[in-house]
Amino acid sequence: MELVLVSLGLLTFTGKAFGDKPDQTPITIKEDESVILPCSFSTSLTDKRIDWKKDGEDVFFYENGRVYPSSQDEQFRLRVSHFPDEVKSGNASITIKQAKVSDSGTYTCLYLNQGQTLPSGTHQIILTVGAFARPSVSSPNVTAGWALLRCEVLGASPKPTVAWYDSDGNNVSDREPEVSGEGGHYNIILETNMTKTDSYTCVATQNELHHQSNKSTSVNIRVAHMAPQLINYMHREERTGSLEKSRMAVLSRTISLPRSLPESYTGHLDQGYNR
Repeated sequence: MELVLVSLGLLTFTGKAFGDKPDQTPITIKEDESVILPCSFSTSLTDKRIDWKKDGEDVFFYENGRVYPSSQDEQFRLRVSHFPDEVKSGNASITIKQAKVSDSGTYTCLYLNQGQTLPSGTHQIILTVGAFARPSVSSPNVTAGWALLRCEVLGASPKPTVAWYDSDGNNVSDREPEVSGEGGHYNIILETNMTKTDSYTCVATQNELHHQSNKSTSVNIRVAHMAPQLINYMHREERTGSLEKSRMAVLSRTISLPRSLPESYTGHLDQGYNR
């Protein structure tokens, strides 16, 4: 398990004009990682109230040195904690353990005093929890003249873009992908037909995660030569048979061949037959 802390460190909030929009900090992590959402104030919080919310859901509530787990939304219970030893110095940051894709959203750190939100006490974290796309490729159907390539990406989030490329970097996808999924995870299948021997790569891209993954396969397209060869062979046999029949008729008239030859005969027909 990894613990991710935004590289800016703890963010400290001081005086701010009323009506200003809250500061926003984007954080992007992988699913199942733990992450610290930073929030810090330039005053002691031991006798204050800190309220973390996510898109209206209750994430974490602290007041006068006490935490109220019962106030948390079900999905956050037993997964969110704070730094009790640092509350005195103004640290209101929280840790979310084993982040889920469903944890993605906008988190707000509220600093309240006697039930009132202070003008300078609001900060927002834009959290994106992603499941990295990992493509797998196969060739379920390879016949004379063409091949069907299949790329599968399962359980990815956010939804990736998927495309097939040839060895020259050309996008050779010839149809739209099939997309399904649930719970914020996406399953994508992209098939395409190829008629050229080459190395092909399926690329899955998630711009929100700055992530790209690929998988390659080589295809050898067999050209359908068998049918013409078979036809030519049959024609050749037919011509050879006709010539042989004509030759035998001429020889039989010339040397008066018997109806059958002895099994021990090893001579040549054109040399005659000696009894």
